[in-house]
Amino acid sequence: MKKTTTAISLLVTALVITNTWWAYRLLDMGISYTYQGVSLEENQQALSQALAIIKTLGTNDASRKKIVLAAQAAWPSSEPFEKDGYLWVGRLGLRFNEDGRLVDAVSGYKIKGAAQSP
Repeated sequence: MKKTTTAISLLVTALVITNTWWAYRLLDMGISYTYQGVSLEENQQALSQALAIIKTLGTNDASRKKIVLAAQAAWPSSEPFEKDGYLWVGRLGLRFNEDGRLVDAVSGYKIKGAAQSP
């Protein structure tokens, strides 16, 4: 009887440990999948905005207002705001010179390590 009780206890312990491991893996995969979806949507937003800006820059009279309107029209998610010298429209940060010409564009909010245009 003692052998069967020990065997059952070991099997129950192994079952609990393996079920806990599977539950952890399932939770981790769910979080990773959600993060992947959010990242994909942000990249799609930045790409569509960048393509809209490129089309607008193809014209010779691409003003600051036209560039911002093109970026907003490509993915209308939020109002533009200024931070760290950039005008943020969705996922793109746009830097304009005094004449209103686009001199730099970055993706995301990581300005510190972003390459600067000459």
